[in-house]
Amino acid sequence: MAHPSGAGHGLNLPRNSRVGTIEPVLSTDDATSLLARPPLSTSENGVYRFVDDGAYANSFGLQWNEFATVQLDTPAHPDSERRMLAESGFTPESIAGRKVLEAGCGMGRFLDVISRWGASVAYGIDLSSAVDAAATNLADRDNVAIGQADIFDLPFAEGTFDAIYSLGVLHHTPDCEGAFHALVPFVAPGGEIAISVYAAVNQTGALSAINLNRRKAMRSVTKRLPKPFMLWWSKTAPPFFVKLAKVPVLKYLRFAFPVMIYTEHPASWSVLDTFDTFATHYESRHREKEVFDWFRQAGLVNIDLLPSEDGWVSVRGRKPAA
Repeated sequence: MAHPSGAGHGLNLPRNSRVGTIEPVLSTDDATSLLARPPLSTSENGVYRFVDDGAYANSFGLQWNEFATVQLDTPAHPDSERRMLAESGFTPESIAGRKVLEAGCGMGRFLDVISRWGASVAYGIDLSSAVDAAATNLADRDNVAIGQADIFDLPFAEGTFDAIYSLGVLHHTPDCEGAFHALVPFVAPGGEIAISVYAAVNQTGALSAINLNRRKAMRSVTKRLPKPFMLWWSKTAPPFFVKLAKVPVLKYLRFAFPVMIYTEHPASWSVLDTFDTFATHYESRHREKEVFDWFRQAGLVNIDLLPSEDGWVSVRGRKPAA
């Protein structure tokens, strides 16, 4: 997906990149000028630290530093770009030249897309040490800045960003609705915000509903288990069940165990998502009308319910121009 405005400006893009335009280089002064308060520290890898600990998100730090490159886009699996288009409604044309914030950047899979699309600033924050994986993955991106910060206490001035998005993150906070409202003040007048959260109800039938209840029941136990044990389980069990999924009848045995199995992706995706699903502390689910109402209550306009995949509620809205 090429951007129409021409050549890039000195950024070494990955081989799988389909966008050849990046706005002028983001300097350290540019990155810090967006801040309303200084960081507690700045790491050697360039990460700005605004918190000392990942708190409830520590499992994500373990997860993304362990599986740092698994979900980065490749020609065979451009899943992050596909999801960005579907779940945010943003496009290369709407992002190029804009200041963009990702709330909950993890190891940088979506920040990678926004950077390639030509954002003038692609700023990613995450509460966990996953920011270190993001800093490594995007070390050659001159338009990227990364901070370890709390969504409920962001270090920016209000109205800083032309676009803010959070895909698959807010439902892992203690207060999903509160996390959304905490982001809105940082959208510039006329700017947009998009979020994607777990849906309360899947639309694909009774088996899907049963599977959702199975997952919820198992999580009530697994989220309390030691994270190193869950990491061991996630590395050990899914590869076995991926193979078993090819055997008629036996493939259904996986539903008796806390595993997530994807036959259309490499086995590493099943390993990662098993840990992501069953080790994380918080997980909430939400209905379309509920999330739509959050946007209305925040005073946003041009609110769109986006056609995301089953299991997700994705909404985008615009802050009225001043």
